[in-house]
Amino acid sequence: MAKLNLADIKSGSLVSQVRDETATFLHNGEECSVDIRIKQLPFIETESLFLRWGNKENVVSEWISKALVDDKGKTMFTQAQVENNFVQTLASAIFDMVWNADNIKKSMELAKSKKGS
Repeated sequence: MAKLNLADIKSGSLVSQVRDETATFLHNGEECSVDIRIKQLPFIETESLFLRWGNKENVVSEWISKALVDDKGKTMFTQAQVENNFVQTLASAIFDMVWNADNIKKSMELAKSKKGS
């Protein structure tokens, strides 16, 4: 387990970090993959998006457009480009990684296993 320093967190060390991922999705009956770079958005942005999502507002394309970045950390797509150039399976695969669904699921499973112990 990594131990973090509050002074580092205060200086913004957790936000804007970029991680490299490979998104796998089906297209025309074939499994495809694409390498992506995901920037960690600050809480103020993700919380706003999450609340709007909870109110049944469609924020997925906006969220993807804010999180996908190039090698210099600059956003690669506008919201309109995500909406018009991505297929559903690609958007879903990338959004799961942007939202970090695996970590959320793991956190929930860990919490459940601790309750059962």
